[in-house]
Amino acid sequence: MSLPNNKKIIRIGLDFDGVVAYNPLRIVRAPITLIKRNILKNKKTEFYVPTSPLMKLLFWIPHQLSFFPGRGMGFLRKLVEEKKVEAYIVSGRYGYLDAQIPLWLKQRGLFDIFTGVYANKESEQPHLYKERMVKKLRLDYFIEDNLDIVEHLTKKTQTQVYWIYNIFDRSHPYSHKFASPGDALKAISAQ
Repeated sequence: MSLPNNKKIIRIGLDFDGVVAYNPLRIVRAPITLIKRNILKNKKTEFYVPTSPLMKLLFWIPHQLSFFPGRGMGFLRKLVEEKKVEAYIVSGRYGYLDAQIPLWLKQRGLFDIFTGVYANKESEQPHLYKERMVKKLRLDYFIEDNLDIVEHLTKKTQTQVYWIYNIFDRSHPYSHKFASPGDALKAISAQ
């Protein structure tokens, strides 16, 4: 993508878990949502916020499986170095987990790619926190892997939201869905 000199830099936000950091447990999200919506008849977008030490530990464990960068982080670096995009992490991780994000990025040589790294320090509902931050940062695009959050942001912001689907929910209709963050970044850079 070659941008004219007068074209503004594209501002892209990325979720952390499931987008910047690949976590294999993200595939269980679709079956859990199916049970929540169809069996428990809960159609509301709402996330459980752990408060007890035991529940915080149980939420902490799956986050430790985010070992590898998501596909496309090398391409994101290229776009940033060419000054075509500014990249921001907007993570819904609850406050007690947020300190791990900068360390994870530094250990994998990715910290310098991002203009800002924002985490949900006050443990707000993740979809509401992301809505607020997407608006505050005036993002042109946001890449997210949680369909509930994708649908919420699509309704509540002017930002173009790109969805990273998984094997269980790939048949769900959505106009901007991709198999990997790299595919989404390529689509953004081609515009």
